[in-house]
Amino acid sequence: MKVRADKLEKIKPSGIRRIFDLAQSMEGMISLGLGAPDFNTPEEIKDAAKKALDDNYTSYSPNLGYIELRQAISDKYKDEYNLDYDASSEIMVTCGGVEGLFIACQAVLDPGDEVIIPDPGFLTYSGQVLITGAKTVGLPLKEEDDFEIDVEVLKEKITPNTRMLILNFPSNPTGAVMSREKLKAVADLARDHDLLILSDEVYEVLNYTNEKHVCLAGLDVQDRTIVLNSFSKTYCMTGWRVGYLLAPRDLINSMNVVHQMNTACANSASQIAAIKALKEVKSFKDTLREEYKKRRDVIHEGLNSLEGISCFRPKGAFYAFPNIKETGMNSTEFSEFLIYKAKVAVVPGNAFGNEGEGYVRIACTVPVETLKEAIQRIKQVLN
Repeated sequence: MKVRADKLEKIKPSGIRRIFDLAQSMEGMISLGLGAPDFNTPEEIKDAAKKALDDNYTSYSPNLGYIELRQAISDKYKDEYNLDYDASSEIMVTCGGVEGLFIACQAVLDPGDEVIIPDPGFLTYSGQVLITGAKTVGLPLKEEDDFEIDVEVLKEKITPNTRMLILNFPSNPTGAVMSREKLKAVADLARDHDLLILSDEVYEVLNYTNEKHVCLAGLDVQDRTIVLNSFSKTYCMTGWRVGYLLAPRDLINSMNVVHQMNTACANSASQIAAIKALKEVKSFKDTLREEYKKRRDVIHEGLNSLEGISCFRPKGAFYAFPNIKETGMNSTEFSEFLIYKAKVAVVPGNAFGNEGEGYVRIACTVPVETLKEAIQRIKQVLN
């Protein structure tokens, strides 16, 4: 009996989860693999969820999510980016960012379509595209360009079959951030070639540059952009599974067809907690940003002090993406070497695409002192 669809053969198992599972099985491990904040959800948000349960928010919500939450999201984008989104028809609440990505791909892609995705980039992008029967086209991001998009290279990747471009800034895994001017050039190119854009902005608050985060839809492409965001990273709510999509009405209608057939609606109590987060939990984001910026500085300096390793200075997110080519090991060998010799878990760069080979991803989701200990362990085994 056949138990696996042929299309799944194209999808690689998660290299992140493999490292995470291996690290969990060993005592004394410092795990720098999984991209999950190590802070607890703020108490006000948890209290709001408890009250929601007491108030019997235990049934289905509307497919698009509670209108109060959608209005709060609309207000956020108006206040922060001067963007107008109709809460009743241009915003959808999802079961986390990953479901939002799934919905978007399923709703707009057909077999034979081509989707340009960053390389290195989050592994889930390619998997979600391939499940639809569409094709992935890698967009090489080079360390010498600070892992930013080269518009000329992007032009070369566009064909008559190109349907969508996926962007992710601040970036997982590299920590890259693009300026408004460079993003505008990408947006103009998408408009010229009539492309959809899926802009994953879940790390929007973790931007360490002097520039404010740029919401791509605000670059004269709101009519063709699907903005993907989540409460997971901004409010340390990874397990609550609340994300959202912002897009023109017709796209939301198409995506809602998939959403109805997939999960129907996001968790009701979690949605009430998310309203609390948007409306009343203000200073937490600044605290989070400053702490991760401090960790970024520690890991950047520490990695560059190690023989055979060099590290681009991340401009956002909570990752470092050091170059380990001079060690003579490939990224898988280096990751396994650190696990068994140093008891430090990092993710091999090839889990994020072909261009990730020769790098590893480090998640700065442990306290500063633990990061310093990890650097010392790595230094000892490299010596």
